[in-house]
Amino acid sequence: MGRRQRISRRQRRILTGLLVAACLALGAFVVGISALTGGQSAPVRGADAPEVAAAPDLANAALIEARARAAGLAARREAEKAADREAAEEEAARQAAAEQAAAEQAAAEQAAAEQETAQAGPTPAIPADTTMYLTVPKLGLYDIPVVEGTSEASLGQGAGHYVGSGYPWVEDSNTYIAGHRLGYPGTLSDHVFYYLPNLAEGDEIVLTDSLGQTYTYQVSEILEVPITDLSVTAAIPGRDVVSLQTCIENFGDYWTEGPNWYVRYVVRADRVS
Repeated sequence: MGRRQRISRRQRRILTGLLVAACLALGAFVVGISALTGGQSAPVRGADAPEVAAAPDLANAALIEARARAAGLAARREAEKAADREAAEEEAARQAAAEQAAAEQAAAEQAAAEQETAQAGPTPAIPADTTMYLTVPKLGLYDIPVVEGTSEASLGQGAGHYVGSGYPWVEDSNTYIAGHRLGYPGTLSDHVFYYLPNLAEGDEIVLTDSLGQTYTYQVSEILEVPITDLSVTAAIPGRDVVSLQTCIENFGDYWTEGPNWYVRYVVRADRVS
């Protein structure tokens, strides 16, 4: 054991000597460097760090995206507004055209109505007395009284207005007048409508009311119907007519003087003025 301790001491002495020598060498080296650099120590610079690419700015990217989205939305809204304006303008144009067409149509209808009114003349006054006077130049009848009703008393005064039929001063009327074929001697009813079958289309019939207003007609139809058929007394929509009726013995028999009188013989004329 004594030998190991002496060796250890020797080793320690050697190590200590080596350490001292190293320190002296290092001090000499530092002194030498200082002398060379003028006594200033150069900073120690580490190795350059590798350049690292900057991370993208996520906030800026989101902002750019938001602005782009807003710009697109604004452009779409503007396009929609433009389309709405165009549609509204087209609708307004269509409506204006329709209104103009309606106005032109109304004006044309008014002009036509005024022209028709001018051609028809003034609207006749309504007389309080419905007595009328009948003139049929071809038959030699002038100012034959037409009184209300078709009783024998009425027909004996000349001719009778069928109650419930129209009057010439009422629009779209069928003024229905009946008269005897033979009548009563010494009265205006005597043979008053005896020659009614002699009338033909285009012949003139004139009525005058109690106010002196005249209504002129032209024969347009000849009708023969059973004595029970009253349809010939009805008004005809859109026409102003006068109907003169007498009785004949049978269909097509115009000159047999009774006694049966089975058929209504009707001369119908349309108003011309």
